[in-house]
Amino acid sequence: MDIVLKLLPSNPEDQGTQRCRLGPKAMSLLGVKLGRPVLMSLPSGTCLCTAWPRKDLCDGLLQIDFMCCSSHKPLTPLKNTTITLNQLKSLTSVKLRKVTVKVILKNLEVKLATSGATIYDLVKDLLRNIYVLPRYMLTINGDSSVVNIVVLDTDLLDDGAGLITAKTSIHIKEITTLEWYQHTLQDNPQCQVAGINDICASLKEMINLPLHYPETMSKLGFSCPRGLLLVGPPGVGKTLLVKAVAREVGACLVSVCGPAIHGSRPGESEENLRDIFQKARGISCGGSCILFIDEIDSLVPKRGSSSNAPENRIVAQLLTLMDGIHSDNKMAIVAATNRPDALDPALRRPGRFDREVIIGNCTQ
Repeated sequence: MDIVLKLLPSNPEDQGTQRCRLGPKAMSLLGVKLGRPVLMSLPSGTCLCTAWPRKDLCDGLLQIDFMCCSSHKPLTPLKNTTITLNQLKSLTSVKLRKVTVKVILKNLEVKLATSGATIYDLVKDLLRNIYVLPRYMLTINGDSSVVNIVVLDTDLLDDGAGLITAKTSIHIKEITTLEWYQHTLQDNPQCQVAGINDICASLKEMINLPLHYPETMSKLGFSCPRGLLLVGPPGVGKTLLVKAVAREVGACLVSVCGPAIHGSRPGESEENLRDIFQKARGISCGGSCILFIDEIDSLVPKRGSSSNAPENRIVAQLLTLMDGIHSDNKMAIVAATNRPDALDPALRRPGRFDREVIIGNCTQ
């Protein structure tokens, strides 16, 4: 009969230590020594911790610091959760020579105010004497400006757990903010678009290269489109296509429908448009961002064909906002319409929506 362990909240003094408090019988049956890595499996993910004896030497109880988990969110076991000893596995220990990580900071203000060298020193100190596995995420508690560290890659060659020491070479591949990271997890569900794989690949290339390799594109002399216009009949899958591409390129998607921007009072529509662009710019400071405007023809019709002054002001506002996007912004704008001839011609000039992707046959 397998031993059942009742999972209790971790001790406050164990927070950030990666410790797993076990009774002497459980440690003996696992064959694990003090401070050695242990992998615990739960329905919501796995947790990597180190074995430590309970101070009261009581068997049948288990306390774990959920610092290093496979889930993108911290594991929070339900009350009165029990696990069996088979859900615990003792791992071998391997000292890592190098590790590649992604650092997630508390907010944008911290990122702008902290230098890269300072972040590197902080991360190196936080990771010292910590066991990790590839694709696992570490949650940092306390007042640290770093809230999470995602382990992207290590030089592990076997099934053991990697120990980061003072001699381990740490490479920070990306520094982002918590807001941008949460957007990429929640706002871009996995989407698959059947029947238009060629268009999806082309759109992915047009968006991915300028967002992730702007300096390379500039050195090669290639122009980087900042605005893409999707043209196609209703129901062809324009919105679904943008969601799929955003997920593929790892960008945060800020989506808005053209009619939703219109306000009831004078100047409210322009204010809403500025707020949307400001939100997208803020997110792009933490990582790549795609601003998607659906049904843009209802937002910016041709000027001169209507005597509606508010619509003319919205067109002018959008043109001004698009001209204000600089090359250092990790931001791309994608718009969709099924009435391209209804758009103001100024929107389709170079530097604005100067790339167009046609899906199917669009009838006017």
